[in-house]
Amino acid sequence: MAGGFKVSFFEENKDIVVQSGTTISDAAKAAGVKIELPCAGKGRCGRCAVHVSDSKDGTPARALACTTKVEKDIFVKIPTGDGAVVASNDYRKVKIGKISSVVKAKDPNYGVAIDIGTTTIAVSVTEMNNGLDLYSAAGENKQRLRGEDVLARIQYAEEGGTRELRQLVVDSINDLIDVCLDRRCSPDSMNAVYVSGNTTMIHLFLGIDPSPIRIEPYEPVVKKAEISGFESGLRVNPNARVICMPSVSSYVGGDVTSDIVSSGMDVSKNLSLLIDVGTNGEVALGDKEIMMVCSSSAGPAFEGGQTTSGMLARIGAIDSVKIINKKIEFTTIGSADPKGICGSGIIDLIAEMFRNGWIDKKGSFTSKAKTETDDGSTYLRIVGDVRISQDDINTIILTKAAIYSSTEALVRNMGITFDDLETIYIAGGFGNFIGLENAITIGLFPDVPRDKYAYIGNASLAGAKYALLSSSFRVRIDKVFDRMTYLDLGSNPLFFDEYSSAQFLPHTDVSRFPSLKQ
Repeated sequence: MAGGFKVSFFEENKDIVVQSGTTISDAAKAAGVKIELPCAGKGRCGRCAVHVSDSKDGTPARALACTTKVEKDIFVKIPTGDGAVVASNDYRKVKIGKISSVVKAKDPNYGVAIDIGTTTIAVSVTEMNNGLDLYSAAGENKQRLRGEDVLARIQYAEEGGTRELRQLVVDSINDLIDVCLDRRCSPDSMNAVYVSGNTTMIHLFLGIDPSPIRIEPYEPVVKKAEISGFESGLRVNPNARVICMPSVSSYVGGDVTSDIVSSGMDVSKNLSLLIDVGTNGEVALGDKEIMMVCSSSAGPAFEGGQTTSGMLARIGAIDSVKIINKKIEFTTIGSADPKGICGSGIIDLIAEMFRNGWIDKKGSFTSKAKTETDDGSTYLRIVGDVRISQDDINTIILTKAAIYSSTEALVRNMGITFDDLETIYIAGGFGNFIGLENAITIGLFPDVPRDKYAYIGNASLAGAKYALLSSSFRVRIDKVFDRMTYLDLGSNPLFFDEYSSAQFLPHTDVSRFPSLKQ
């Protein structure tokens, strides 16, 4: 169209012509269409996501209105919300019982749920008197400046960096809380905080040197903790209750406790498996009678670390990949120019290269892959400067092997097989975006009937939200904490046998993946 491009907000029956490079949010403002920008248009919170297509009935793509620029005529649909009750999840309704919040009889009465991941931090603010979501956001854990993984940060803390690491994580959380404050929510109205996270992250949040947890007897310095809002350093009411989800061991923390209760496996009659895919690969196996947990140091390869072009799931990250007619096709978050590749894209890429014979069972490039060499490193160019190297593939295979082997070790130690499980829950903010078929193709997840799988998103954050609201949920947390049995994979021969066998695509024993065409 001469003079600009047409943006059609068809459900609002409003059109606007804008110049090339105008953001969708600015186009909406000019058209008189309301799109909320909780993070002031900085692309941090993801709450301004809209559906964009080339025609009214075209296939929509998800995009952030605040950062996506108009470069052609488009149709935009703005998702509508209905003030959904917090007691819900992506796959089912979670029954938490009658609302009985941690702090009562205040108005307004907000609670802050926090999930401190090694790579990413998520925050959710909830109205505790009625159970309604107010706001949620996620961002990078600034502690990455001092180490990508847990062990690196423990070492940094041991060398005198505990105070700095605590300040970095508190700053990261406050940045996310500030976005909520931009919506005229007063810190004094935030009367309770529930914090979930792995054991090391909880220690550093509390300002406790975590280095003793890697020394015999490998026990956390603190398993349960509650401090005041003032002591926490968070931008909340100074008298707020700040409660940490309990950690059962050095490497199985409150995030796993939260995952288990959020999934409901702790009250099920049938055995279920839970896999939390993150920098630490935590796994739980159990039902209402027993609960066994373990952790493998998977590393940050799926979350932007240790790979040449790896990045977090941010604008411009390649998040899905297909190889069609010997050509790599991909999508990016926000439909932006590709800047790197995030975890879901990496899993897709490895699976697609394996299916198409570009890499062999060991993950080595074959003659079918059009590789290049630079400074002695062999790599495949995806697009522009975004690439994957042979070393990257080796790292990914070790990572997936660690996660799969921990699931196999738990199941075998229990004397059962994957076929005996009712459900396999996939938890974690990143886990929610993993393509199931591709994850099975590379041997990350077990090859079982697909209807056994349930994606539950960031169950660690969800559990913290439910704990703010429900006394019965808090009772369940205490009960499951008391009966969790920790399996130390470091001294478990089954794990090492499995780990060696899993360092192939999909596995040394291909009979374990019967649905794949060998």
